[in-house]
Amino acid sequence: MMQDVMFVRLLKNADTDKDGKISKDELTAYQDRLFTEIDANKDGTITRGELVDFRQARLDEFRKNNPPPEQAENRDNDRRDRDRHGWGHHQGRDRQEARWDGPRHGGMMRGGFFRMVDEDRDGKITKAEATTATDKLFARMDANKDGTISIDDLPDRPL
Repeated sequence: MMQDVMFVRLLKNADTDKDGKISKDELTAYQDRLFTEIDANKDGTITRGELVDFRQARLDEFRKNNPPPEQAENRDNDRRDRDRHGWGHHQGRDRQEARWDGPRHGGMMRGGFFRMVDEDRDGKITKAEATTATDKLFARMDANKDGTISIDDLPDRPL
């Protein structure tokens, strides 16, 4: 299933010509843009802190732009109720955020992704390490070896 999710995300973000396929060039260009965006201090490497900060900023932006429907409709009423009834400000919000968080994509947040890409274990991902990881990802996802990642590369699974 992870490959299916990865394909959809890449299709949305890396398929610049919107032909339903991700070429090696498109994936490389996406990786370059992403690396530059994550490398906050522009030193040519990505640290765990930069990766966590990037992920948190993306999550915060997503939450801001996509509040749960009941949160958007009831935000003011909930705030007034909490204040009036003396509830801690965290009581209702934490429950909503825990539900809204969804899966933590734990490999990335627990360091599995970082350890996998940081081949020399120096605590930094270099551009070369990122490129190597991207090349491996492309080779693994291009199951039929036609030079693109497409729906044809996804395994047939029963629903």
